[in-house]
Amino acid sequence: MSGHIVSIGEALVDMIEITGDSASEGTHSPAAQPHYMAAWGGSPMNVAVGAARLGSPVEFAGSFAADALGAKLRAFLSEQGVGVDLSVDVGEINTTIAMTSFVNAEPQYAFYAAPASYGLLPPATANRRQVASAAVVHTGSLVVLEDMTFEAVSECFSVAEGIKTFDPNVRPKMVSDWDEYRRRLGFLIHQSDFVKYSIEDIEAAYPAQSADSIAWATLDGPTQAVLVTRGGEPVTLYSHEQQTDIPLHGVLPVIDTTGAGDATMAAIIHQLAAHGVPADHQGWQDFVSKALVVAGICTSRRGGAIAMPSAEEVIAAGAHL
Repeated sequence: MSGHIVSIGEALVDMIEITGDSASEGTHSPAAQPHYMAAWGGSPMNVAVGAARLGSPVEFAGSFAADALGAKLRAFLSEQGVGVDLSVDVGEINTTIAMTSFVNAEPQYAFYAAPASYGLLPPATANRRQVASAAVVHTGSLVVLEDMTFEAVSECFSVAEGIKTFDPNVRPKMVSDWDEYRRRLGFLIHQSDFVKYSIEDIEAAYPAQSADSIAWATLDGPTQAVLVTRGGEPVTLYSHEQQTDIPLHGVLPVIDTTGAGDATMAAIIHQLAAHGVPADHQGWQDFVSKALVVAGICTSRRGGAIAMPSAEEVIAAGAHL
């Protein structure tokens, strides 16, 4: 059995736009009355669920509002086989809600609730045995913006003895101090064994630099491989040896891209936990190619965490993780 994974970050409620002017066709006309579907979300939570559905033992570390939605989020994770022993409940706040709308099939996000229910994970989480002993510790997304949870993540990365992975998942509208934000990104990037960027992450956080320059700069530290995704275009894998463009697994129709990046990351950390860091570029390429099969299944249905495929579905699609 593979070693366990700890995913640290936000759990929240996604309100995902599912229709424009036709509930049956799922169009997204800007003039139409929008319809939304409630789904459990938050990038690190999606990753936790995705890895658990693939068969990895997973613990989720995050803070939940002590309200009805927070309780339902916890229950959902437990139902998916994700441990929540590292998580905490916080009273007198509401669960954060993310409104996800679409522009040309790409998701656009707006977040509602202050203080953020996901931003209150205590740094003492790093003292828990499950963190130090994890095969993989993963984080990313909104926790970088929240002082307490960023401190908790930083402490967890410092004690983690296993593989560390990071997905910045930049949300530009939520960043008020770009210098401090980039400092925090850099701190986590340069402790990570694997980093995944979207091209939107790079354009927002490092607008004067190319994806190639950011990827190669990332590899100057302990990072062993970098993946850059480009929406519906082929992804680019970088290692110390070379870079390779890898086509998407475009067999199934694309219905909802909300969970694409998280499904990709979930599949990669599942493989890292099971097999360790690949020995060469070809090994990383194999990991990524299989992860893109997982992402292809996820994007063929609606939702983030609820769309993550099972190991059986991935095997049926021709990938053996």
